[in-house]
Amino acid sequence: MSLFKRTPKATQSDLETLKTELAELRSELTKRTNALSLVTAATNGLDQKIAIIDERLKTMTTELSHQMHELGTEIETLVKTADESASREALEQLRVNQTRIANEQARYEIAFRQDLAEIVEQIRRTK
Repeated sequence: MSLFKRTPKATQSDLETLKTELAELRSELTKRTNALSLVTAATNGLDQKIAIIDERLKTMTTELSHQMHELGTEIETLVKTADESASREALEQLRVNQTRIANEQARYEIAFRQDLAEIVEQIRRTK
C-alpha cells in the first residue's frame, strides 16, 4: 500500500508526441489566420462597393427628385396657360421632358443592376 499516489513521469516519447501536436496546432492556426485575412479583405472590398452603390443611389434619388420637381413646375405652368397653341407647345415640351427622364432613369437602373451583379459575383467568389 502506497501512501502517496504518484503519477508516472512523462517519457521522451510523450514529449515528442506533445511537440508534434503543438507543431500541428501552430500550422492549423496559421492556415486559419490566413483564411481569415482573405475573408476580411473580401469583406472590406464588399463594404466599399456597397458604399459606392449607396452613394450612387442617393445621387440618383436626388436627381430624380429634382426632375420630378421640374416636371411639376412645368405642369403648373401648363395649367396657368390659357392659350391653346401655348398649351400644345407646353404639352410637347412635357412629353420631351418625360422621355428624357425615363431615359435617365433607365440608365441609372442599368448601372445599379450592374453594380449589384458585381457584388453578387464577388460574394460567390469568396465562398
